[in-house]
This record gives sequence, structure tokens and C-alpha cells, in this order.
Amino acid sequence: MAPFLWTELHSRARTRLLVGLVLLVIGLGYGSWAALRFGIRGGDASGFDRPIVNVARSLVPAPFVTQTMRPTNNRELVMMSTVFTQHDTVTGFAVLVLRLIAALTVVGFGLVLLTAGSTEWEVRSEFARARAEGNGGVSVPPSLAL
Repeated sequence: MAPFLWTELHSRARTRLLVGLVLLVIGLGYGSWAALRFGIRGGDASGFDRPIVNVARSLVPAPFVTQTMRPTNNRELVMMSTVFTQHDTVTGFAVLVLRLIAALTVVGFGLVLLTAGSTEWEVRSEFARARAEGNGGVSVPPSLAL
């Protein structure tokens, strides 16, 4: 397969390639940031994606025992702290999953745009080669014409 022709990289394909690349970088950066933030307890309060954190907190309700029980000795206090720690961990997992869903959606759109732009560039390059070789029967479809 011959390489793409730089002369056939027109505005629509170039725009799709650039936007796709930007979305890919944004999605990968956000996914990496979400994975790094997972281990920080209470670090979600300072994030810029508060709606995602609020949705995750609404998906993981507080344990019923924490609303009704008051610890009366050290053993019950340790058990209550364990319940709170488990709740924080499950909430952290929910936040991570929602953030990764958002990141992978953006990465998916980026890959779709990269594919569309490179396919258009390839088709235009093949048509240009066919015209240059003198195959008069090959013409650019109206939808790809400038």
C-alpha cells in the first residue's frame, strides 16, 4: 500500500484528525488522572468533576447501621470505623468507574474521528494516484469533492 499524499490532506480530514487526536489525549489524560486520584482518601472534594462524584455518592448509599447505632465500647467503635472505611472504598470505586467510563467515551470518539479522517485522506490519495496515472474512469465522488 502506497503512503498517503500530503497534497490530499484537506480541511475536513485535517480537522477530523486534529480533533480526534485532541480528544484522544484529553481522554487518556483524564483516565490517568482518575486512576492516580483513586488512592487519595477525601481527594474528590477538590476535583473539577464534582457532578461525577455526586452521582457516584448517590449510587452508594450510606450503610444503615451507621445511622442507627451509637458505639458504646471500643469493639463497636472499631467495627463502625471498618464500616465507614468500606463505604469510602466502595464510593471510591464507584467514582473511579464513572470517571473511566467518561474517559473511555471521549477516547472512543477520538478514535472514531481519527479513523474517519485517515480514511478520507486515504481515499483522496488513491483517487489522486488514479487520476495521475491516467485512469480517466476514476473520479472523485461529489461528497468528497472540495
